[in-house]
This record gives sequence, structure tokens and C-alpha cells, in this order.
Amino acid sequence: MKEIDLVDKIAAYLKKYHIRYSREARMGIGVPDIVINLGASKSIIKITDYYVLALAEHVKREGRISLEEAKNYISFDQQRFKSIINYAVENRVLSIKNGYISCDKKVFDLNLGIAIAIEVKLSKWQNGLLQAQRYMSFANYSYLALPDSKIRNVDVKMLKDMGIGLLSISERGLEEILKPCESQIYEYKQKYILTSSTILEGSVQRKRDYVFSALLNA
Repeated sequence: MKEIDLVDKIAAYLKKYHIRYSREARMGIGVPDIVINLGASKSIIKITDYYVLALAEHVKREGRISLEEAKNYISFDQQRFKSIINYAVENRVLSIKNGYISCDKKVFDLNLGIAIAIEVKLSKWQNGLLQAQRYMSFANYSYLALPDSKIRNVDVKMLKDMGIGLLSISERGLEEILKPCESQIYEYKQKYILTSSTILEGSVQRKRDYVFSALLNA
């Protein structure tokens, strides 16, 4: 068995319950095997460039700024700066008038639903735990998932102390061994990117399942 086989089993479970998910979202500080979103509106502006959001946040805070101020704030070369500005304008995040930038559409203080990240390991759970811990910087909840035959090797207390959930994967499907705690350190901009990436993979009508739906009422 390979890790991809375990990921496929989780994906099969999510498809069964029509839960929105994507694989291997590249977040800079980690690549979760599976990311899930529950409850975000598919109508949000899909932004996957961190610097577009960083610039939008700065403009929102200042009210409006000049193009020169924006360039100094971003501190990239001219070509990269133009690509960020063009992306923001094309996606109606920012607008430019008379050399000044202002916010066009609201992208902050939105309901992004619940973001869940899952790290899958065949056996080396300690390595997976470190990765799952990193995911708490951009997801509401983070899980470590292993085959059911390897669960007995895991120090569940260590996971509990860190707030990481534990999933067992078997031929029967998924079983939640340990419920995760909600992260208090996730960054809105990172979660926005994760949510955008997940929504872009497609959206269907979710059915209530017996693992992840419980987190909506946590």
C-alpha cells in the first residue's frame, strides 16, 4: 500500500458525502494531502496570490494609496509588481483611478467557512505530526491520518496536547479517533487562498457525514 492509496480512500469518502475538497494545496509552508472546505460561498472572489491579498489589506487599512506607495510596499521588480496589480484589478479586488489604488470588492471579514487540512502517513506519524501542526497556520482544523493498523503506535496524548485530530483509514472508510481543536493561530489571508483553491476544484451539494460535519457545531 502507498500513501496515495490512503489519500484515495479519503477522497472516496468525501465524494460519497459530496464534501468539497482538493488535493495537495501548495501553501508555501506545507502541502496538505487533502484540504476540505465546509460552508464557504462559491461566489467569493477566488484569489490564490498571497501578495494580492497583502496589498489589498494595506489599501483597506490606508483607505487609498498611490501606485508608487504600492510598489514600495510590495518591494518587487516592475514586472512582478505589474502582474500583482493586473491580477488584483482583473479580479475586481482593487481599482485604479488617477494614479491611486482603492479597494473595489470586499475580500476581508468574509465567512470563509471551515477549512480542514489532512496529512496522510503510512507509518512515520511523528513526521506527519510536525506537518499537521504547520497547517494550523492556515486551516481551522488539522488532522493526521494513518492506516488503522498503525494507529496503536501513535502517541494520542501528544496529538491532543497540540490540538491535532487523528483519523484511522481502513477498508470500511474513515474513523475519527481524536477530534481536533480549532486553531487560534490561522491567518485570514492564508485561509482565503486555501478556500479559493478548494472552491476552484468544484462545488457540489454537501450531505451530512459522521466525521467532518461535527466540526460545524464545535
